[in-house]
Amino acid sequence: MKLEGDQEGIAILKEMTAENKEYLKMLIAEARTNSDRTAYFKSKDGTRRYAFRLVPATGNFVVELV
Repeated sequence: MKLEGDQEGIAILKEMTAENKEYLKMLIAEARTNSDRTAYFKSKDGTRRYAFRLVPATGNFVVELV
């Protein structure tokens, strides 16, 4: 699994995952089971919303500012 996309979003996701290891697992499971292969998360202060999208062809995840 490789994370690609918005570097600030990836940094926020890593910071959130450091606090709660289950958070990333939940996002991965949600992205894999949703019909559009996307899960969403917000920055801790709630000002930015990100899409966490699975790319089925590569198995990688892309983080995008929404």
